[in-house]
Amino acid sequence: MQVSKFLLAVLLCGTALAVPVQAKQPPGKRILKIDVRVEGTEGWQTKVSSEKGTISEHFYLATVLEPSDSLDAMNPLDPDSMRKAQETSARQIANVQKIQERNRALAPAAPPNPAMQQQVNQAIMQAYARCKGDEACIKAAVMQSNPGLMTPPPGATMRPGIPDTATTQEDKAVYRQWFGLEGCPGKFRATRNDIGRGSVSDVGASKPWNHEVRFDIAQDKPSLCLSYPMSVVDEEAGRLFLPGFLFPEAAALQANAGNVKATVPGEIAAWVSRTLKGAPLSGTKAETISLQQPIVVLPLANAAYSGKAKVTVTWSLTETYKAGTALPDM
Repeated sequence: MQVSKFLLAVLLCGTALAVPVQAKQPPGKRILKIDVRVEGTEGWQTKVSSEKGTISEHFYLATVLEPSDSLDAMNPLDPDSMRKAQETSARQIANVQKIQERNRALAPAAPPNPAMQQQVNQAIMQAYARCKGDEACIKAAVMQSNPGLMTPPPGATMRPGIPDTATTQEDKAVYRQWFGLEGCPGKFRATRNDIGRGSVSDVGASKPWNHEVRFDIAQDKPSLCLSYPMSVVDEEAGRLFLPGFLFPEAAALQANAGNVKATVPGEIAAWVSRTLKGAPLSGTKAETISLQQPIVVLPLANAAYSGKAKVTVTWSLTETYKAGTALPDM
C-alpha cells in the first residue's frame, strides 16, 4: 500500500494546501441620491428688540459611485470597526510571536538524517494501515511518533512547557468601498426661503429689522461624485457609511442680507451626516432638532435665542447606473 504524494507533502512539510475562494462578482455603478427638507422656526429677544424667523429649505443631489473589486475586513468610516481591526492586529502579532517561540522550541538541532527520515516513513506506513486512510489520524500518529521533526497542529501540545497556540480567526471581509471618479455625472438643487422679521427700539420708536435668505438653484455638475471620494457598504448587514453630507457650493447669490452661498446650514448638515453613517442602503428619516445657532435671523450678543427644525432626509444607493442615461430629478 502506497501513500499518496499529497499526503506525504502534508505530513512532511506540516502545511495544508489553501483552496482559493471564488470572489463575489462586484456590483456595477450605482446612483447615490440624497434629498433633505427642512422646516423650522427660530428667534431671539432682548428688552428692546426681537426677531422671529421661519425656515424652509430643500437640498437634493444625485451622482454616480463605482465599487471596488474586493471586500475588506475593516471599515475606515466606522470607529468601532477601526478599533476592532487594531485589536485583531495586536492579537495576530502576539500569536505570531508565540508560534515563533514554539517552533524554535520544537525545531530539531539538525536537519533529519536518513535514519530519522526512514523512521518517519515507517511511521507513516504503520499509521496509514491503522487509520484506514484517515489523513487527520495519520498526521496525528506521525507527529506523536516523532514530534521534534514537524510542527504540531494548532491547539496540540506536544511537549510540556511549550507555549500552545490556537489559530486566530480573522475578521470577515464584508465591507466594499465605493469611489467617485473624475468626470462622473451629477446634478443638484438648492432652495432656501428663510425669512426673519424683527424690530429694534431706537429713541422711543420701533424700527423694523427684516432679513431674508432666498434662492433656488438647479445645476448639472460633472464630478459631483468627487465630493464623496470614498463611501463604504457593509454587504452582510446592508448598511451604508458616507463620509458626510457634502453638498456643492453654488456661485454667490445676492440676497437682502448680502452675498449668500447656496450651502447647507451647519447643524442641518451635521445631523444628516450622522444619519447616513450606518444607515440602510435606502430609506427616509425625520427628526425635530433643537438649533444652537441662528440660521436666518441675525445673531445678537446677549440675546436669548431658541430654534427648532424638522429635518427629513431620503437617500439611496441601490439604483444601477447605465452609462449615458440622465440622472433622476427630485
